[in-house]
Amino acid sequence: MWDKPPAWTIAAAFAALYVIWGTTYLAIGMMVKTIPPYLGAGSRFLVAGTLLYVFLRLRGVPRPTARQWGWAALAGILLLVGGNGSIVWAQKTVPSGIASIIVATEPIWIVLVSWLFFKGGRPTLLEAAGIAGGLAGMALLVGPALFAQGRQIDPFGAGLLVFAAISWGFGSMVSRHANLPESAPMSMGMEMTVAGILMLFLALPKGDWAGFALSGVSRTSFLGWLYLVVFGSWFGFVAFFFVMRHCRPSRAATYAYINPVIAVLLGWFVAGEPLTARVLASAAIILASVAVVVTFSPKG
Repeated sequence: MWDKPPAWTIAAAFAALYVIWGTTYLAIGMMVKTIPPYLGAGSRFLVAGTLLYVFLRLRGVPRPTARQWGWAALAGILLLVGGNGSIVWAQKTVPSGIASIIVATEPIWIVLVSWLFFKGGRPTLLEAAGIAGGLAGMALLVGPALFAQGRQIDPFGAGLLVFAAISWGFGSMVSRHANLPESAPMSMGMEMTVAGILMLFLALPKGDWAGFALSGVSRTSFLGWLYLVVFGSWFGFVAFFFVMRHCRPSRAATYAYINPVIAVLLGWFVAGEPLTARVLASAAIILASVAVVVTFSPKG
């Protein structure tokens, strides 16, 4: 569908995914300290998407068709509202490192979504083993904390993170098959704009607007928000969309190996989040399971 780009551009896109998206969990944790989740995420995507769209139109990128806007809205709702929006909401109560580990199961959900809803191949025995291992790793990570006194992990937050991974799986497959503009940045700008508007509306019934004042936003939260606009949105999401277009889904999903490692270490080193033996064991099981799923996914 799209011409194959030079190898160095694909390598640069992967590098951006590995480094930038590994740090966004910490930035989200910083942002939601004094900015309500949907207000922060919605304003982030609306600002990033609108500026990116206007910049590209001024550079001569063709105006998207109404049909392309429709596909962008669907992909944006799945990837950004259901996916990223749920992560932001969950990180009010779930540490950034643990959030990244749960979301790292996303390649597993891509395999299941592709098989069940997009006429992909039935998971092989090794893929099924990887899926079972990933779910077991999540159970080890979340289960004991849910039933312990003084719960370390909020069950609602953990559920939101699982939902985010599933929604991201659907969004990834929609983005791969949708009729979207040739320009990956334009497509992402459209998706971010639509998602940002919707999330700001959803912030009303959720109560994010009630009592919010810019004067109450801390410097730390603002810097986290700004990092998410510039790096997490402009560079990170455009790189992801570029990789999804030009690489197999299994190869594109390899960022799931690296991001949790960066997020867990940053959460421990910068934010003082606990780094227990159970967290490390769960991370090892989940990442090994993702490696099996990605490595043994059918090629093409």
